[in-house]
Amino acid sequence: MVWEPKRRGAIVKRDVDDHTIMERSLLVKRYELELDRKKCIGCGICADACPKEAIKYSPAEFKGIRAISRPSIDFDPELCVLCGECVTVCPLHALTMRMDGAERIPVVELNVFAQATRKRW
Repeated sequence: MVWEPKRRGAIVKRDVDDHTIMERSLLVKRYELELDRKKCIGCGICADACPKEAIKYSPAEFKGIRAISRPSIDFDPELCVLCGECVTVCPLHALTMRMDGAERIPVVELNVFAQATRKRW
């Protein structure tokens, strides 16, 4: 494996136990988006709401009438901008957004959630 230097401000994705964490560390701020896979049922609402199409939805796989895998979501760190729009629409609160350790959602704080929704329709 070839070592590549990490770009400053790049989003790093890591899986820890039943959590997927997307993290961006800047000089003075640290952003973190966390998916709790125990809570997530794979409904795909977050994937539909993502303005950058950074969330990929994978439907359940069936063999005959038996499900061999559950539906799931996955993040593309190259497309995600950590806006937090997915956090606002998750019906089971499986997604959380933190800025410098405190739960905060940028699209809500900056009042751009309503504007983004308006532009889509």
